Amino acid sequence: MGGLASKEFKIKAERYVKNTFVPSIFLGITISAVSVLLFILRNELVIVSDGKFLIFASFGSTAFIMYLMPSSPTAKIDKFVKSYAIASVIGLFGFYAYPVLGTFFDLAIVETLIALALVSLKAIHPPAAAIGIVFAIGKVGPYGIVVIMLGILTIIGLKIMLDRVVLVTEDELAKKHSLSNE
Repeated sequence: MGGLASKEFKIKAERYVKNTFVPSIFLGITISAVSVLLFILRNELVIVSDGKFLIFASFGSTAFIMYLMPSSPTAKIDKFVKSYAIASVIGLFGFYAYPVLGTFFDLAIVETLIALALVSLKAIHPPAAAIGIVFAIGKVGPYGIVVIMLGILTIIGLKIMLDRVVLVTEDELAKKHSLSNE
């Protein structure tokens, strides 16, 4: 009996470390990397401080979904990339439309267009919607796309590393532990 309980504990502990603890560390690394990007590019970009916080919030939410919920339909790399690209382009439209439309109307149009585009193009990744707000009210111009693309590359790189090196499936755990008991 003790051996079975010990084996189950080892499996649960390994699953926790590989599927929760390490991905959580990757989440922190992602936020740090985005922070460094924003710091390095601070003189090249004019980003109102609220825009920086929205970028952090958006990428933090994305990293949580991508690393800790890898089987979620919104955690697919193609949906993630498409959603941020779409939201950035529509957000850039909002940046240029802001002087004409004003804050409230601009935000309403930008977020409506993002929602329609993400659903219509099957690129549903909800945290990307915040990027439209970053461009519209954060006064982030074309250089903001550089930050978004660098953030996307950072998350993709860490996601691939996490998937290949760290994450473990239930079947892999069961097979590993059954082989070690033979």
